[in-house]
Amino acid sequence: MYLDHWKLRLRPFRDAPDTRFFFHSGTHDAALAELLYAVDERLAVALLTGPFGSGKTLVLRALLGGLSGAGGYRTAVLTGRLTDPAETVLAAARALGVEDLADGVSEERLRGRLEEHLGALAAESTRPVLVIDDAQAVDSPAVWEALRGMLAIPGADGPALTLILSGGPQLLERVAAVPGFGERVRVCTTLVPLSDEESLDYILHRLACAGSASGIFTRRAAEDIARLSGGLPSRINHLADLALAAAFGLGLKAVGPEVVAMAAKEATAVWSGAARGAPAG
Repeated sequence: MYLDHWKLRLRPFRDAPDTRFFFHSGTHDAALAELLYAVDERLAVALLTGPFGSGKTLVLRALLGGLSGAGGYRTAVLTGRLTDPAETVLAAARALGVEDLADGVSEERLRGRLEEHLGALAAESTRPVLVIDDAQAVDSPAVWEALRGMLAIPGADGPALTLILSGGPQLLERVAAVPGFGERVRVCTTLVPLSDEESLDYILHRLACAGSASGIFTRRAAEDIARLSGGLPSRINHLADLALAAAFGLGLKAVGPEVVAMAAKEATAVWSGAARGAPAG
């Protein structure tokens, strides 16, 4: 009924990394271009940082979708919940396509199989790309050493794989604390909040992608969302979604500033709690 009321095909502000809604802002396009450069030039390590809710995971999804469509790449994704070095390398090897690896395989055997597999991919002109999302959550020095060890596997013309690390601002501190790791970083790109005008365009873009033939939000309501969200896409989505739901419940045909103010009371309470307890990624 919600979609029918607003004449939409999809929920426009569902806070999930759906590449159908990718918004080509200056900061997101620049980040995507730099990550593509790192992969195409076979660089060792690229970092993607930014505040929580700035769209890092969506940029990664867009990158991986583009690589998949282009062919010639083997991609794998791990999350930052990595605590054991051997399990980390095992998970990476499996994700990159190494088969028949039993749990508890020796470190020497595992490294040998991974090096062999990366060599086979190179022979097929396939570039392996390992992505670790929420990498600021990796707080084990041993895991960072394991990642550095993977980067030491030689390729024909440089590192055998490209490692992309994405996370909150603490990621830079994590990388700097690992001896010799920072020297391997060749790209470091940071997402920043959208400007007020970009935020307004973002709202219209999401609505259009969802099938809206009209703005739904009044200009003042959209401006209030842009201001209250601080230009963070996740917060724009949250506010706009709450406002659409509230206006639907009230039987309104458009969302005005009064409804946004109602939604903001609920959203800001959630944000305040999240700021005290949530990770910074």
